[in-house]
Amino acid sequence: MANHSEHGSHSPPEGYNPSGHATLGGLSVDADGLRFVPTDTRLTPGDPLNWSFQVVTSNGNIVTEFDEAHGQRGHLIVVRRDLTRFQHLHPTLDADGTWRVEAFSLPDPGVYRAFIDLVVDGRPTTLGFDLFVSGEMEVAPRSDTSRRATADGYVVDLQTNEVLAGEPVELAFEISRDGEPVSRLDPYLGALGHLVTLREGDLAYLHVHPKETSPDSGRVEFGAQFPTPGRYRLFLQSKPDGTLITTRHDIRIDR
Repeated sequence: MANHSEHGSHSPPEGYNPSGHATLGGLSVDADGLRFVPTDTRLTPGDPLNWSFQVVTSNGNIVTEFDEAHGQRGHLIVVRRDLTRFQHLHPTLDADGTWRVEAFSLPDPGVYRAFIDLVVDGRPTTLGFDLFVSGEMEVAPRSDTSRRATADGYVVDLQTNEVLAGEPVELAFEISRDGEPVSRLDPYLGALGHLVTLREGDLAYLHVHPKETSPDSGRVEFGAQFPTPGRYRLFLQSKPDGTLITTRHDIRIDR
């Protein structure tokens, strides 16, 4: 759980491991002795189904115990491989180790990447698996850079300028409405913001959480490190004035 100081600032959750979550993951169905085993990988566009999966050890045992991280025992991130159709879900866990997502649906044809972000025995791991949705795919245009995004009447600006590969960087987002910074950011998943970054080309997954900031500043900041040059898409989730919004931002790193 997160801790609030008397001045209203918001700290990362207890047990947060920045080095673990700053590591690229999701490139394999198997990592750290764990394997991602979904029931269905072929879906019909827009057709909901009760989808499930398990996490299995290298010796074939189903994992049934998971540590809580950021208020949940598991975070399921799903995005189409053209970096659109983002979803962030929290599946339920049965006693036998089966994770379930009721009425799971992928809206349009294409190839999607499903990431399960979890912690087992104190060790954070992200596993990935491709899901296929039948039909003709219309590929979305690619943005070179896009630092401003809007959602539900809010404007979110990525303030960071130069980003260099392999160098630590602070990613600062300012959230405003009607030209003024929002007066309150409410916690989401034990923090003031949640950021998922995906690298174009292989969808390498970088999952970080914010630095300590004041909830009345209209600003949320993240510490990150991008391993290589290239294009990255950032999906920010925040709760200005109690409204959960998701915005996407694109950056290009040349060196």
